[in-house]
Amino acid sequence: MRMSSTLALGLLALLAAGCAQPGPEPVAAPARAEPVVTGGQRLSGEEFRAEVFGNTLDRRLPNGARLTMHVAADGSQRLRLTAPGGQRGTDRGRIEIRGNEVCSSWERIDQGRPTCFAYFRLGGSLVAIDLAGDIEPTRFEVLRGNPERI
Repeated sequence: MRMSSTLALGLLALLAAGCAQPGPEPVAAPARAEPVVTGGQRLSGEEFRAEVFGNTLDRRLPNGARLTMHVAADGSQRLRLTAPGGQRGTDRGRIEIRGNEVCSSWERIDQGRPTCFAYFRLGGSLVAIDLAGDIEPTRFEVLRGNPERI
């Protein structure tokens, strides 16, 4: 049985119209919870810049290792990790401020992919919260200038 060309065109138009109907609305990803540090005050990007650029972040780890990171005035950074036995590892990178997020990227760590943090002032320290949730919160002391000559 042959279908008339008018009927065939009408069916094609109906099929095309059916295909053009919008599908279900896309489901939005759940909003990321805002990080909180009990007793801490979140720093804006500019407050972080004023506090840290030109200075050094210092962290002593429970195993006796020490992490020091000097952030230059231009946002370049150098990191030194000193193990309890005195062995050292180093890296270089950059800090980019995106609104109130502070994003670090390193030449060797994580193949240069940036990791973004929210920083909080807690007493005389700064606490970094990884916004992706991959790294435990980290507490740093701020040392003026570059006393470790990193």
